[in-house]
Amino acid sequence: MDISSWQTPLSYIGLATLAYTTFKFTRSATTFLLPSSLNTYNRTKNNWAFVTGASDGIGFGFSEELCARGFNVILHGRNRTKLETRAAELRTQFPTRQVAIVVRDVVGLTVDVDEITVEVRAILEAQGGELSVLINNVGGEVRPYTVLSDLSFENVERTIAMNAGFITQITRVLLPVLEAGGGGLVLNISSVSSVGMPYISVYASTKGFVDTFTKALEAECKAEKRKVEVLGLRVGQVRTAGFDVQAGLFVPDARTLASAGLNRVGCGRVIVWAYFWHWLQGLSVDLLPRSMLMMISSKKLMALKKEEEEKAKKR
Repeated sequence: MDISSWQTPLSYIGLATLAYTTFKFTRSATTFLLPSSLNTYNRTKNNWAFVTGASDGIGFGFSEELCARGFNVILHGRNRTKLETRAAELRTQFPTRQVAIVVRDVVGLTVDVDEITVEVRAILEAQGGELSVLINNVGGEVRPYTVLSDLSFENVERTIAMNAGFITQITRVLLPVLEAGGGGLVLNISSVSSVGMPYISVYASTKGFVDTFTKALEAECKAEKRKVEVLGLRVGQVRTAGFDVQAGLFVPDARTLASAGLNRVGCGRVIVWAYFWHWLQGLSVDLLPRSMLMMISSKKLMALKKEEEEKAKKR
């Protein structure tokens, strides 16, 4: 066989692969240079955003940042006392903004989730404005860094409900409210774990669901010509009360992450990294062989597992 006869086709394949990789890299990188279109959802400075899981962490970070950008905010959580405290903090910090609360436990959800629509419309009627943004942030892991066989039935059910069940139901009931205000934005918080990581298998799987749900809903809204933008934000490690590590370049605090995420609105992508330095870290997901990526992930998660076990002994 004449090997030289393969050189030209292989060169073209190599050039095409390089061009495609360069295009993907450039397109992803330029996402962080585009201006945000978030203000189009609040031209009157009297519209509302509904933030799930807003009592702490990333959810409260989004609530702060939305108030700073002129939105009124409805905080969702399961603990009324904590929500009222957080609402008071926001009113003090942003005295020109209105803040309301909606209390629901996302675990053991029943058909009364439909009543959230009634509650939200009552808030809008009483205080004015329209609902134009839904931030689906609520989520978490019941027993992180645990092998699947060590989880109980309740552990699995709670994790699925927190990360997959509620996002579906709340989006279903609030889509008509978003449309009634002339259109809106659904912003779903996902995670790098959606690639499928060990020791958090159920949580990682639910984040895979969030990604697919985001893509499907975005396609459905376009097909039905609904005036709703759907965007998925992928995030890495964030410093929160539940993940108390030192903040830094690659581990932003909740509000920094929220600000970066809101800046991605209108970028033209369906799922995008919220934060530039997380995107830079995330290049390994695309570039490294999965076996190598999982080896690195396993070591990191095993170290976190050991750290949690040490903390538990000291309690």
